[in-house]
Amino acid sequence: MTNQIRKANPTRPARKWRRSALRALAAACFCVAILPVLAGAGPASAAGEAGEFLASMTSRAIAQLTDESLPLSERKARFRVLFRESFDVPAVGRFVLGRYWRKATPETRAAFLSVFEEIMIQRFAPKFAGYAETKFEISRVRALDRPGHFVIRSRISPDRGEAIEIDWRVRERDGHFKILDVIGEGISMALTLRSEYASAIKASGGRVEGLIDRLRAQVERDGDTQTSESVAN
Repeated sequence: MTNQIRKANPTRPARKWRRSALRALAAACFCVAILPVLAGAGPASAAGEAGEFLASMTSRAIAQLTDESLPLSERKARFRVLFRESFDVPAVGRFVLGRYWRKATPETRAAFLSVFEEIMIQRFAPKFAGYAETKFEISRVRALDRPGHFVIRSRISPDRGEAIEIDWRVRERDGHFKILDVIGEGISMALTLRSEYASAIKASGGRVEGLIDRLRAQVERDGDTQTSESVAN
């Protein structure tokens, strides 16, 4: 595990993370191989179950998302289900808004979580095609001091290019595991988005609604681009 978790340079928000962790998130869902995890941790242990949770997620992605002939709309719909089941979207959303979450009204919070989910789906879903030859290995699961929290170390080995290591922060609650963060090359997705969104809110006079408007515009703009590319292909 990297000793320090960093956020991307705020002058270049999310750029490096998008090149590594974001790309690896898609690649991570292929050709699963589970390696030994914690010493002495059997399949029934919490650490073993955390590793099995991530392996199950990747196996489902293989079955549901890798067909290159799958229409983009269907790929997004399938990924939406997988994303909601595997990520703690409300918890991640609360964290990335930081102090602005506490100030937001229930209506504003709901609007943000809705557009935040759309942003994540647009970023990830189209990236699943073309990774069938990528190898994904879980090398270690480490229990954190906070009860029910784990970091899962994985290694992504694409058919071409260098292998990269990705850490997944996972929480267990009531027997269910959810992903809270993805850390690529020491850069945290959650911290990077928190910094990026805080800058956008400040630029909007401290209004979360300003961030929501920006994200909605991005969803519409990127959606049009993806649709055009899909038709062209």
